[in-house]
Amino acid sequence: MSAWIHFAGSVAVALLLLTVVGNLACKAVLDWSGLSRAMAQTPEAEGAEASANTPRVGRLIGHLERLMIASGLIIGAWEILAAVVALKTVARFKDLDEKLNAEYFLVGSLFSVVWAIIVTQAWIAYDAAYGLDLVGRIAG
Repeated sequence: MSAWIHFAGSVAVALLLLTVVGNLACKAVLDWSGLSRAMAQTPEAEGAEASANTPRVGRLIGHLERLMIASGLIIGAWEILAAVVALKTVARFKDLDEKLNAEYFLVGSLFSVVWAIIVTQAWIAYDAAYGLDLVGRIAG
């Protein structure tokens, strides 16, 4: 029973790292690079009103993106990574004509992918060494 509690705790930590911490880290990278400030100074951003009714779907997209990548890594389906990147690219295709939008999209997306891979691989290694070896059981 304690192995399952340990496993549940490690899953909770991995999910927290993938979602909340992943968003904060991605925002920090975009701030550090200057891209957040540059995007805020674009005519579209200056003309837009920031209101309580404005949806903040970027966070949700980041959560779902990293969770899908993690799921693909756990089950050994790397093609999910390609599908996530393709889906995001298609959704933002028109915005990528402008260099600043393309750079913001690329930095955010690439960081998110790398973050998901690092967190997931660390969780898989931790689970193999100290937990229930979920991935080993799935593969074997």
